[in-house]
Amino acid sequence: MGVTDFIKGSAGTAPPDSKEITDSSSGSEVVHDLFKPKGGREATFDASSSEVSFYAPIESYEGIHRYDPKFEWEPQEERRIVRKIDYKICAWVCLMFFALQLDRGNISQALSDNMLKDLHMTTNDYNTGQTIFYLSFLCAELPSQLISKKLGPDNWIPIQMVSWSLVASCQAFMRGRSGFWACRALLGMIEGGFIPDNILYLSYFYTGSELPIRLSFFWFAFQFTNIVSAFLAYGILHMRGVNGLPGWAWLFALEGTVTGLIGIVSWFYLPPSPTQTASKFRGKDGWFNEREEKIMVNR
Repeated sequence: MGVTDFIKGSAGTAPPDSKEITDSSSGSEVVHDLFKPKGGREATFDASSSEVSFYAPIESYEGIHRYDPKFEWEPQEERRIVRKIDYKICAWVCLMFFALQLDRGNISQALSDNMLKDLHMTTNDYNTGQTIFYLSFLCAELPSQLISKKLGPDNWIPIQMVSWSLVASCQAFMRGRSGFWACRALLGMIEGGFIPDNILYLSYFYTGSELPIRLSFFWFAFQFTNIVSAFLAYGILHMRGVNGLPGWAWLFALEGTVTGLIGIVSWFYLPPSPTQTASKFRGKDGWFNEREEKIMVNR
């Protein structure tokens, strides 16, 4: 069965844009201009030469200078690069998620230090505040991702972290229900979108088959934070009375400060893409050489 017979047999008729030319010397049919593209685009498959061509990335793509679809490399090289990305990128993303959960989850530890009594609040007031937080978090998801695409996750993620660390630290100065609700709303709006922003950032460095296992590391950091934060809270809550502040106020202030420091370092640490790792902070030569960058762009 020839190519044309196969297409006719599967689709019923030949595509309207295809042209059939019979080779009289061999008696076989050769299909030219098969599936001719519309609008002047390049074809991805030329049946006459049986060669596959590729759509080139847009000119604004930051890795266009490393794009080479004919570039070849050894599997061992790729595995070595992936391990390097795990160490340089994935580990830091897990640290940033640790910071998120540290500020997002310390409210439960603050309750154990009579926070509601100090703020003259009831359980219903607390539940209302948590509802406000989650609604704000949900509403901020889409706008945050749009901003991340515009500014780049390497810029937007540190801005988010520093912003919510300021709000988290300011919770130490809450004096009543209104302040509690306002802080929960602000935290939800700023933290919303942080998780998908990080997943977007990871997708710059990992393939679709590599990303799921890295996301498992990401969520492992979530559980690890719950363990570590409990020990931190035990020590910090014993600071009740220092400078006249309750223990829960010190908890918010100190853990918010930790997040802010991680956010500031992240601003300088996170590279925009695999081909843009060179900087004063990361080194003038960057993390990857030219061959490693070509492997990451073309794999």
